[in-house]
Amino acid sequence: MTQLVILLLIIHFAIAYQCYRYAHIKGYPVKVFTTLGCVPYFNLVVWIYLLFLPELEPFESHVQNQKQPL
Repeated sequence: MTQLVILLLIIHFAIAYQCYRYAHIKGYPVKVFTTLGCVPYFNLVVWIYLLFLPELEPFESHVQNQKQPL
């Protein structure tokens, strides 16, 4: 029984780490998605949600695009 609990904890923290990693890569608030990724039974939903979210453009590139003449 202890091995099952340890396995489930390892899986839980691996999914929470993936939520952190994908939030960091795609530019979303890391603290929010990491906190949501640490909630049991909700972390898998957050992880899949992050997989399908598009990457955010950096604000600087958006401003630079507006300053260029047409």
